[in-house]
Amino acid sequence: MKRKIILPVAIGAFVIVIALLIIGKKAGWFGQDFKMSVVTETVESKTITEFITANGKIQPETEVKISPDVSGEIIELFVEEGDEVQAGDPLCVIKPDMYISALNRAEATLNSSKA
Repeated sequence: MKRKIILPVAIGAFVIVIALLIIGKKAGWFGQDFKMSVVTETVESKTITEFITANGKIQPETEVKISPDVSGEIIELFVEEGDEVQAGDPLCVIKPDMYISALNRAEATLNSSKA
């Protein structure tokens, strides 16, 4: 008895599966071709700017150490780090108050010696 029931059920299931495959193919549920979207543009000349971040130290080709003949507070600075300078170019102005008072004392001592 079981064999008589199994055969019609199997045929019915096979027909249902075939019908689902045909309907699914027409509806687009499966079997679609692979599609890739592509963007196109017209050719034009452009400048490409690339930024690179890196760590490290920059060493100069020639390092020159400078020191003044006199000491004091710098009140004006005419150059910035990295500027090129020539021999004789002024670099800075040192506050002259201390030197003016030393000159005045020396002149006062000279005047008192003459007197």
